[in-house]
Amino acid sequence: GGMDFNYNGAITEEEYAQAIVKGTNKAGNAAFTGDGAQDYVFLDTLPAIKEVNGLAVPTIKPWENDKVIEKIRMIEKINAMAFAMDIDSAGLINLALAGKPVSSKSVEELREVSQATKIPFIVKGVMTVKGAKKALEAGAYGIVVSSHGGRVLADAPATCAMLPEIKEAVGDKIKIFVDGGIRSGADVFKAIALGADAVLIGRPYVIAAFGGGAEGVELYTEKIGSELRETMIMTGCKEISDITRDKIIL
Repeated sequence: GGMDFNYNGAITEEEYAQAIVKGTNKAGNAAFTGDGAQDYVFLDTLPAIKEVNGLAVPTIKPWENDKVIEKIRMIEKINAMAFAMDIDSAGLINLALAGKPVSSKSVEELREVSQATKIPFIVKGVMTVKGAKKALEAGAYGIVVSSHGGRVLADAPATCAMLPEIKEAVGDKIKIFVDGGIRSGADVFKAIALGADAVLIGRPYVIAAFGGGAEGVELYTEKIGSELRETMIMTGCKEISDITRDKIIL
């Protein structure tokens, strides 16, 4: 999100949300939508999510919990399937410059968010075993192993390097998503082999949405799915559960 300040207003926030949410939905997937210093970055995504019966995941910045819970109530009204909080955006300078301070969250603060609703809560921006265990302790449904595209800490390790030890530590007690440089179905295969339950893809979807709207997003999503199926065939995997660590070479 953040079309105005990230992409010079090439399309509106609502147009982007319509493309991303509806395009992924048509391809059998779900979009994560964003939040930002300007209220419309969050608000303009909600109509698109409502139109697909809540089959998307709105993301909330780590504001003060009162504001977070206020946004959760909006999410409840559109029956969103889940919601996320990108806790690593506490390090984004643009939010501070805009006078919209965010902060790191304690286990207690995350637990308050988790317990404020029955909607599954996903903590995005986890890069350590300790962080994963804290999310689990807070009652989160899932975590996203993510370094925010390397934009909050330039020297952060690659997400694929951290994924195996996080999976080993928390096992199946919490759903594990991962992002960071995933650009093909083969990359999705590798992420699953390393311990992910699902993946997030960012920048290529911006290109797809700008170039082809919802149809472009749908086609790109189907391309990733086709590549994943081809990789599974070539590695003898009939089911997603067959994708294991021994199928890849590190």
